[in-house]
Order: sequence, then C-alpha cells, then structure tokens
Amino acid sequence: MGLLAIAPVVATAQPQGVKPGMQAPEAAGIVVNGPENIRLSALRGRVVVVDFWASWCGPCLQSMPELNALWHEMRDAGYADRFEVLAVGLDQRVEDAERFLRAHPVEYPVVVDTLGVASRFYGVWRLPATYLVAADGHIQQIYHGYGEGFSADLRRRVLALLEDGMPARDGAVR
Repeated sequence: MGLLAIAPVVATAQPQGVKPGMQAPEAAGIVVNGPENIRLSALRGRVVVVDFWASWCGPCLQSMPELNALWHEMRDAGYADRFEVLAVGLDQRVEDAERFLRAHPVEYPVVVDTLGVASRFYGVWRLPATYLVAADGHIQQIYHGYGEGFSADLRRRVLALLEDGMPARDGAVR
C-alpha cells in the first residue's frame, strides 16, 4: 500500500483588496486591549477607523498616538456610542504586540491577527493602513502609510460621517 499524499487546498484567486464604497471585510484577531471578542462586525452601526499596524512599523509610532487622541476627542464630544477605533496588529507573535503596547499604550481596542487573514482581505501593502468605515459597513476612505495631514483629514471625514447620521432638530435624519 502506498502513501496517500494530502495537499492543502489553495485558493486559485487571491483577494484583490478593498476599495472605497465596498463593504468592509471582517477584522478580528486575538484581543490584547478592549472588550472580549471585539471585532469589526460587532461594531456595525458605528463609524469605525480600522488601523493595521505592527510593532516593527516606525510610522505606526506616530499615527497611533494621533488615533488615540481622536478616540478621546470623539468620546469627549459625545460620540462614544457611535465611533470606535479598532487596531489590527500584524505581528506573528502576540507577545511582540503586547510589548509594543506596554511601551506605547493606546486606549482603543486592539486585536492581533497573527495569521494575517484580515490584512489579505483588505489588501494591506503598506503600514500603517487605515480604513474609515461608515456606520453601514462601507469603506469611505483608505490611507496607506502616514504623513502630514493624515490626522486632520481623518478627523474631518469622521466628523462628517458622524454628523450625517445625527437627527436634525425637527427629528429628521440628515
């Protein structure tokens, strides 16, 4: 009797990544900060900034404190129940992400996608990679990398999405 060869099933088509206007794929992983079982699908109905990062990413050292400041600003403005930041770490070892977060803490939810599933579906090719997702789950804006004007532009877009869904004084939704 010969040996039975078992080959892994390989998908023939690779994910192409997402574009603005598309439904955001799931973003999840091992929770290292935030509520148990936090994932993008659990945040439906909120405006969400999904931020892909890694402990070895230099620009992430600059963007993450700015995202933390935005997270606080939106809470202070009364949007705590309508806005969230979800960071998705791409380290292969959870310990590396945890060590980074001890040195550079943030208060928003953080998961670590050790297998890189979410980053493949999003088409992440540069870090940080930041996706602005509207309350209906559709991607509104994509930022690859970090640079001057990132925080101001993201803040403006977040506020526009939050204000679009606010009831007007007459009770109608804008």
